[in-house]
Amino acid sequence: MSKKTRQVVKLIFQIIQNKSLFLFWVMIRFISAFFPLITIYLFSKTINLVETKSDFSAIFFYIIFIFIIRIIDNFSRIKSVTKLDECISNIGFDVHNHFINDIKSETKLERHESIQAVRNFADATMLTLQLFRQPGIDSVVSLFSIPIILLFVDFKVFIIVIAYIVVYYFIDYYTTQHYINFKDIQNTKTETYYAKLQESNDVDLEQKTFSRHFSRLTNWCFTEWFTLQNSAVFFYILIFTYLIISVSSGTKMISDLVLIMSYVGSTQNYLNSFSEIKDSLADMSVAVDHLAKNKSILAIDFDDLV
Repeated sequence: MSKKTRQVVKLIFQIIQNKSLFLFWVMIRFISAFFPLITIYLFSKTINLVETKSDFSAIFFYIIFIFIIRIIDNFSRIKSVTKLDECISNIGFDVHNHFINDIKSETKLERHESIQAVRNFADATMLTLQLFRQPGIDSVVSLFSIPIILLFVDFKVFIIVIAYIVVYYFIDYYTTQHYINFKDIQNTKTETYYAKLQESNDVDLEQKTFSRHFSRLTNWCFTEWFTLQNSAVFFYILIFTYLIISVSSGTKMISDLVLIMSYVGSTQNYLNSFSEIKDSLADMSVAVDHLAKNKSILAIDFDDLV
């Protein structure tokens, strides 16, 4: 996380009014994120018992255990997610109140542009928090836990997964820097369009400009995600091929393949989630820059963010 992003996150935390309630449900959400990892292990263990033709009572014990874990997972996850939705909705109002109350504009057009800048930042903040509460928290827990688990299960797969994460990170970092540039332009066009829309029906030029730059943004998003997903496919097939050879040669069992590929598949999903959060944090960073540069908004100092 860059220094600029840390400053934006710190700003958001300062704006939040009910910090204790928010942090409590974040903690519950973190706990709930461990249950799917446990379920994958229990599922693989059950398959192993079936493969080795173990007594049904032992298999049934694991089935009941999986059932209990899934019930606890559902309750803690859904409860924390719904409660965090309430907190995030209130945080949106906290952002509005923090900035709008200090707006000092000379004309209606300036006020409209300032209000839209605040809306852009509030929307980006709420989207980021929603992504963080699910699946972002799952991603944090899993991307720390899964490599550790694989280290003890299969060292070769562990090395490949670490290489996969590193390659994915560098691709994501490069593509996000370009995304920020496109998003900065798009936010400017958004503020201009909605400010003009509230003053006049003659917005053809603003609409065409908005659409042109939005097309550039979406084209880059395609390039970003297509590259990331292809890198994921390469490493997924590499690991899958290695495991197929291992099972065919008798050095591993089907249950090992199920266990490892389940964790590898989860790694891809959670890396995708991190990319979404990274882009959303980029949206917040761009939006807060627009707030800081807006002379009508006095609640933030641009010098604090550079």
